[in-house]
Amino acid sequence: MATSLNVNEIVEHTKEDFADLLTCTICLETFKQPNINTYIVSTVKGEKPEGLKCPVCRRLVSIGDSLEKPETWAKCLPGNHFVVSMIDRKAMKKAGKLCDACSSKSVSQKAITWCTVCEEAYCDTCEANHKTFKVTRNHKIVPIKDINEDTPISNICAFVACDEHPDKTIEIYCKDHTQPCCTICATVHHRKCEQVITIDKAVSGVKESTKALELTKKLKETSHKLEEIIQNRNKNSTNFKNEIDGILVEIANARKTLNEKLDKLENKIKEEVNITRKDNVLRFSEEYTELSTLKSTFDYWKNLFEACLSQGSEVQCLVKMEDIYKKMPQLENDLSEVVQGIKDISVKFEATDIVSNTVCFGHLHSTEQRPSIPGLKTVNFQTGKIKVMFTIEIKGSYISDIFFNDDIIITDYDKTRVVYHDNTGKQTGVLNIPNNPTDITKVNDQTVAVSCNAQKIFIINVKPLTLVKTLDISVRMWGLCLVDDEYMTVYSNTISWLNAKTGAQIKQISTGTGSETLHVTSYRKSEYMYWDGQHTVKFESASGKSFQYNHSNLSSSYNQEIDKEGNIYVVGYGSNNIHQLTPTGQLIRIIPLSDIDNTVTLPWVMRFKRNSNRFLLTFHVSRGAVFVCEIE
Repeated sequence: MATSLNVNEIVEHTKEDFADLLTCTICLETFKQPNINTYIVSTVKGEKPEGLKCPVCRRLVSIGDSLEKPETWAKCLPGNHFVVSMIDRKAMKKAGKLCDACSSKSVSQKAITWCTVCEEAYCDTCEANHKTFKVTRNHKIVPIKDINEDTPISNICAFVACDEHPDKTIEIYCKDHTQPCCTICATVHHRKCEQVITIDKAVSGVKESTKALELTKKLKETSHKLEEIIQNRNKNSTNFKNEIDGILVEIANARKTLNEKLDKLENKIKEEVNITRKDNVLRFSEEYTELSTLKSTFDYWKNLFEACLSQGSEVQCLVKMEDIYKKMPQLENDLSEVVQGIKDISVKFEATDIVSNTVCFGHLHSTEQRPSIPGLKTVNFQTGKIKVMFTIEIKGSYISDIFFNDDIIITDYDKTRVVYHDNTGKQTGVLNIPNNPTDITKVNDQTVAVSCNAQKIFIINVKPLTLVKTLDISVRMWGLCLVDDEYMTVYSNTISWLNAKTGAQIKQISTGTGSETLHVTSYRKSEYMYWDGQHTVKFESASGKSFQYNHSNLSSSYNQEIDKEGNIYVVGYGSNNIHQLTPTGQLIRIIPLSDIDNTVTLPWVMRFKRNSNRFLLTFHVSRGAVFVCEIE
């Protein structure tokens, strides 16, 4: 009873939002044919474009390795079948629908009926012809006069096309991949899946399902949270502007007591204020744009899904629900990134004794702190506690690992293998390799590179785990990272740069120490970090940001890592701790290993998931499994 009430509430609410679904986000006109062909042709430029920016969320959509011109592959993109049906219904409601068969012959004839299977409108003559053919004789035909704004889309649209095969209807649902598909997809992509059922069985009760209601609730809640964030930004922006205005008044009042000698100083401080205003107002504007864009995306999904629940068929609801669910993690990650970067900004003016001190007009102080926004979790990397989310039971010598998108790949030195786990820690693949692996780095969204103690780099395809190439290396190596088109590796006191395609040595430097340096950390060309022996790590930078960090409570720091905010983590293998530094090398805090778990020792490799507060931590020759941790 409660579920039915919730669905009814959704139906009533979404009637008001249908107009938004039929409005083009690019030109703000009502859709004629919802496809972004023209937009792609006009915006995708260059000989080898990386992709196109979505006109709604501004995210770059990769076009892969297509060698065709944009106008060629753009035509292949599927239209929005559900929205097309709503456009047709709107046209029929206005009694302005023309016969589609006649229109194809450049003849304008008013339509009187609608075929729900062919999804075409017909005049008297064409309807009669339609009924004479065996293949269309039993199609459901409805009078256009009976179609109004309350007519469910499912009553006028019975065809839901497969994304991969637009001329095929969706007839199958794979539970293993939560994927609706056509019979061809089922045969090609899901032939080994264990739970494949008919679409009729899959859609039974989908509108009233817990998953549908939870998705609707989540979309509404996220939209509400974004609205609160936007209001928070607007409020801070207003306060900031008022503070700036107040400061300018203070400056003007103080200026009255000064002589012409201070004109230059006055102009200097005003310039500083105005630059501060310009930079931070621009920052507020960019935050507002990002948040508004995210809100627009969630609102669009909310309205579209509620429209599906109200007017769509069960198949349409299922397709749209699964489509949105697959896109939600990335959008939620985008929201998390935006929120993590938000900081309230305020300014104060500290006036000097300008009568006796004419060196400067005053001092401008800007402060930033993360705002408190109800319902949204923020992470303070410099003070947050470390929580072990779960462990993966792989133990032994020189265990290394990385996050691969949302999943985890681990190199097992003792068992000469590479092991793939999903984001819950469940093992989903194993690849035995010829030599003991020492480190791993991501190459692209399909492959990783694994170093080994036999002067080889294995290039491994991830899904499924397959060894596709072996690079023979002329130098001894242990740790491995990829920056641009070059591998960086290190062994003992020698750091080497290698060509990523051939493995050929590009250059080599000596660290000048007698220490056994085993890992080098680099995420930007010409910047890298390594252990320099005893209690010291070095950060080398071609842009003048180099520093050396030394601490008596740091020993054998074989590995270092950098989080999304630029904070540096120095893993003390011999001192059983992690030193957290600022991006410029100042100590923030020392995290004893016992604060994470009091049963493990000898931390080996720490690796963050990109743009996240989650990281992996391994241990060498100890009882420690692989830890999956988060900074709270």
